[in-house]
Amino acid sequence: MHRIARLTLLSLLLGALFWACSDSTDGTCACTEEFRTFTVTILDDASQPAQNLTLVRTNVRTGKVLEPGWLGMLVPGTYLVADDGLIDEFSDVGDTLRVVASQNGASVTMDFVFRSAAPCRCHLELVAGPDTVVIGEPPP
Repeated sequence: MHRIARLTLLSLLLGALFWACSDSTDGTCACTEEFRTFTVTILDDASQPAQNLTLVRTNVRTGKVLEPGWLGMLVPGTYLVADDGLIDEFSDVGDTLRVVASQNGASVTMDFVFRSAAPCRCHLELVAGPDTVVIGEPPP
């Protein structure tokens, strides 16, 4: 009897967890608690991590300047490009996010393509974009 009660309780708990993560009214979506962030490494002309850069992030389709929720990165030269907090700023087919990093007259322009993961729109997805760039060099 205890075994059946435990299985029933386990089934109820799993059902409650699934329901708690569901993002749609018809129950077809189950989102994880993961919060995705997308970064880029920016190097200076000596191939060292570029520090204290100013980044401007613009959704090319809407013209809106976007700021990710958390800008502090622990790795020198690594900068936050976007995160799940911006999911409503991107369409499910994908939008270009133009990122311009600058410091003391030197700059680099990077294009990233992000989309919201349809149909559930749980997370932002990176479709295209560089991992590492060098400030002051023209884009490829």
